[in-house]
Amino acid sequence: MKKTATLTEFLRTPKDVIAMVENGTVRITRRDAADLVMMRAGDLEFLEEGIGLASRIMRSALAAKGSMADGLKDTFAWVALFSAGERAQFAAEMDRLVWSAAELGAYQALLDEFRRWEGTAEAYAEGMPRGTGDDLTWLDESVNVERP
Repeated sequence: MKKTATLTEFLRTPKDVIAMVENGTVRITRRDAADLVMMRAGDLEFLEEGIGLASRIMRSALAAKGSMADGLKDTFAWVALFSAGERAQFAAEMDRLVWSAAELGAYQALLDEFRRWEGTAEAYAEGMPRGTGDDLTWLDESVNVERP
């Protein structure tokens, strides 16, 4: 938490203190009671999602006697759609990110990487062919397409 305001400041100039929340969490200090924390609901939901994912991943690795690859395969059924090499790469990425995310309380990189892998599994489930990507054509501009 980088910003702090007193309860008196909040009561006198609520708009100013609330504006501080746009830049992160704000601690509201009080003389005779525990401090309060003010943050955007979306930031709290994101934090809860990150903590939840990190907890699931760590529990899965511990339940698999420290094997991240086995734990992930047992916890997330869609991991079975990956090749052995992809499973190993996914496990290595999660192992690299989960411990630092939990220690630092910063979950953006973990969530982003997890979602990329989950998206790849969804694409495989929908029938996307596996390959090196050499058969893909990259567009310079985005194109709107209708859903099938």
